[in-house]
Amino acid sequence: MSSLLLAPGYLTRLGSLAQITTFYLDGIDILADKIGQFPSWKPYRVVRTASEAADRQYHLIICAFKALPDVITTPDITQPLLHNTDTFVLIQNGIDIHRDLRKARPDADIISCCAWVDATPLNGGKAVEQTGPDKLSSGLHADASPSKPSEERGRKALQTFHDILIAGGAGSEIVDNIDAARWRKVLWCVIHLTSASHLDSVGGRGARNVTFSTLCTVLRVPVADLLSKRVLANVLPTIRGMMSEVIAVARSLGIEEAQLPEAAAEAVIQSCMNLYSDERTENPSQFKPSMLVDLEAGRPMEIEPIVGAIIRSAAEHGVATPRLDTVYAQLKVLQEQLIRRKIT
Repeated sequence: MSSLLLAPGYLTRLGSLAQITTFYLDGIDILADKIGQFPSWKPYRVVRTASEAADRQYHLIICAFKALPDVITTPDITQPLLHNTDTFVLIQNGIDIHRDLRKARPDADIISCCAWVDATPLNGGKAVEQTGPDKLSSGLHADASPSKPSEERGRKALQTFHDILIAGGAGSEIVDNIDAARWRKVLWCVIHLTSASHLDSVGGRGARNVTFSTLCTVLRVPVADLLSKRVLANVLPTIRGMMSEVIAVARSLGIEEAQLPEAAAEAVIQSCMNLYSDERTENPSQFKPSMLVDLEAGRPMEIEPIVGAIIRSAAEHGVATPRLDTVYAQLKVLQEQLIRRKIT
């Protein structure tokens, strides 16, 4: 979706590290609520490896792959391209995702984005369907004491990126505090289980990934089973407790009530109850969070940027997170099994 939106207007070249056969030979069908249908769409340029793309300089290098630092870091993936731009754009989930890239390129501008987009691959990846929310919240990850020229260059790059998205028909906003925006996202995160965009007003989206997603994954059940009326009395206290732990860690890092309201947790719970609990609906959706889908498909999961980063911040600031610790330990065991199978 990002490739399509960036193609018109400003950018004349866009390298895609993607499914080479599908993109190059057949293109991909894009079905989008907001911008319409684009059958057999192809990027300007398709490459097989990062090295193949390193034959030129770029205004922006956009990283829209999953953040899996326990498998391979962003600097390792982009290594051949590390000095082919002064501006990196991270469209990824999680907390502190920019730190390893900052170490590799301390002089670069890093634009960080929270994507609020429902996009689903169809037909074995030959098509993508986008419905519901469509917004990218973007901001700069600044150094502790950036120089004036560097700060101005970064803000100019951020504005250019925003303008390109708007020109392409995307929803885009620039935020002053990208760290606060990321905590809001991690309390709802990538899988907003439905297009319940009304929860934006209380910043409620990401607890679903830290709570519903992680619990569904370790239990290997859809959300409907987690919220079944037969187990609800036992499960809800754990869900609420996990959400409270996330908010407590955010508070220790200076994320204030206005930026991440306490009310967000209950708003998410009630929204999910309405859609997935047989206590509220006769036909609850059998939706499975993306983390569980990855596990079932044998793919590594995004546990480090979403759960591990919270655990590490909690330890750093003396915040107790017993429920998150337990779930994280279980996810680590599952993750190691997945990684080991990939290696062997």
